[in-house]
Amino acid sequence: MKLKSLHLHNIGAYYGDKNILDLSTSYDQNVILIGGKNGAGKTTILESIRLVLFGCLAYGFMTENEAYLKRIRTFFNRKAVENGATKFQIILYYEAVENFETINYILNRTWTLSPDTDKIRESFRVNRNGIELKDHEIDNFQNRLRVEIPPRLFELCLFDGEEISRIVSENRIPEYIHEASKVLFNLDLFENLEKDLETYKTFYIQKPVTTEDEQKKQKLEQKLSSQQGSLRSIYEKIERLNTESEQLKERLTLLKRDFEKHGGLIKEQRQKLVAEINAIENQRRTNSEKIRQFTQGLFPIYLVRHLLQDVDQQMEQEKMNESFEVVKSHLKQSHLKEILQQIYGEKQEHLHDEALNRIFSLLEGGNLIPIHRASFAQRSEVRALLLELTKIKPQDYIDLYDENAALLEDLQAKRKQLENHDQSSEFKVMLEEIERITQLIEQNKYQLEQLEEQESKLLDELKLTQSELDAINKKINEMKKSETSYIIAEKIARVSRRFREMQLRKKLDHVQAETVKMIQKLFRKKNFITKVHIDHETFQLALYHHQEELTKERLSAGEKEMLMLCLIWAMFYCSGRRLPFIFDTLLGRLDQDHKRQIIKHFIPNCGEQVLILSTDSEINTDQIEDLLPMVAKCYTLEYETPLREIKITEDQYFGVYPLELA
Repeated sequence: MKLKSLHLHNIGAYYGDKNILDLSTSYDQNVILIGGKNGAGKTTILESIRLVLFGCLAYGFMTENEAYLKRIRTFFNRKAVENGATKFQIILYYEAVENFETINYILNRTWTLSPDTDKIRESFRVNRNGIELKDHEIDNFQNRLRVEIPPRLFELCLFDGEEISRIVSENRIPEYIHEASKVLFNLDLFENLEKDLETYKTFYIQKPVTTEDEQKKQKLEQKLSSQQGSLRSIYEKIERLNTESEQLKERLTLLKRDFEKHGGLIKEQRQKLVAEINAIENQRRTNSEKIRQFTQGLFPIYLVRHLLQDVDQQMEQEKMNESFEVVKSHLKQSHLKEILQQIYGEKQEHLHDEALNRIFSLLEGGNLIPIHRASFAQRSEVRALLLELTKIKPQDYIDLYDENAALLEDLQAKRKQLENHDQSSEFKVMLEEIERITQLIEQNKYQLEQLEEQESKLLDELKLTQSELDAINKKINEMKKSETSYIIAEKIARVSRRFREMQLRKKLDHVQAETVKMIQKLFRKKNFITKVHIDHETFQLALYHHQEELTKERLSAGEKEMLMLCLIWAMFYCSGRRLPFIFDTLLGRLDQDHKRQIIKHFIPNCGEQVLILSTDSEINTDQIEDLLPMVAKCYTLEYETPLREIKITEDQYFGVYPLELA
């Protein structure tokens, strides 16, 4: 894989779609130099390359789940999000060799942020030699990429100067060699094959056994598996107890510090309790006021609301009676008689009299005796009062009584809690907590001692079981026919392990030789280290001056870091992998002579493409002059605080060393 170009659109601190890095290199100029102060966006470039290649796998997720999208959101440019941008994009151009043919790829990973739902949707497109791949072709491409360049292998290409120093200082070189050799030399494929064969053999063993030896073997394997599980459980408990003890010690330190300051956590709890009591009292007062207003106001009238209804009816009848009287006083009998004569004629006089009698009988008010003689305003007032009484719900005031009773119980409980709280001593609580944590630490220490004893005993038992299992396996394999699938699986697994051991031995021997060659080029002390030995089982690294073993403590910090670089370079060189080298603050801990040696002899031998991410204090004028013949492209990254975005300046190194690059 050879990177050609990287485009960032609203990613990290890179705002807009003009952030383009040309990463093309040639055989003679294999270096891309990217300078930037801390926080200028160098790490964002590394993360972007990893993310556009592997997507969710870059962060250890198998699918685009909520946790992955949440992490992606933190990768969006904040200024773009605030301005309502919906598109965030990484585009990577690179070339690869497939079947002895150079193929050009364009990877486009885009995230769309919905302005309505605030949800993120990811899309991934692949262009191969100018042709867009279809969905199933993209799936095939991703599967092939994960096999040929798994995320773990790509991470090995990213060299952080700080991480290299930690590997050396923490004596993690054997661990690094072990992990890197599996990936770089494709030995992990054989390990996976052996695991699959073990799964198959386990299935075979679960079938009904026919001989005593097979039954014994099954029991021994179950016993061995149980012992291994117990041992893993012990290791997990030891790790958990160690972690818990560290947390307890940290908590103990904080408590002692708070004890000296007479900390405020207890006061905060008391303030919260007082606030809750005040809130309950206010609610009870509010409820009581509502009840008081009702009992002193409408309650007496509500009790005699039926009498008020009678009064309302009486007033209504009196109003009607008054209306009859008014009509009767204004209605003259002579006027009515004239009207009836016009209707019935004078010959129907007996009908006139009957009609008059009936009309006047309608205007009779009956025997109603006036009581109130209320005015219109008085009747309206009574009617309004009656309407207000109909809206009253007695259950509401009963509920208020019940609520006050419940609040009273809660109030009494909280006051009791506050009283008990005020009577206790804050110092006493802290001292009790300190004592409790101290006891827990001692208990963990005792449990760790017990677990270590169990571990030692279990290891002895496991070795004995393994020895018995090896003996019974040998006996059974001699009895079984070589054609059986079980024997074939055993043979394949054995051949795989043997091949892995031989391949590892061969590769590590090659790595040893190449490491020494690079050491002779980089170290000031020529022929100081004449031999490097890597144990094929423990992966321990030993240094020799002729036949005399050298301790790594005799090396300076810079020499240790250079030793690690020589080892890393040798492993990649022996693997034959065609991958870019990416160095982040590579020269930060080295002196001027070591930097010069790295630039002149190490970087030119790091393959077709080297990306160097550097700070302004890491590479000076002398190093620029030495590095310049190898530089294909140079960029300076600068974070512009007022604009809240990164400015990419091409062909310059911090504006001090302009590089005229053809």
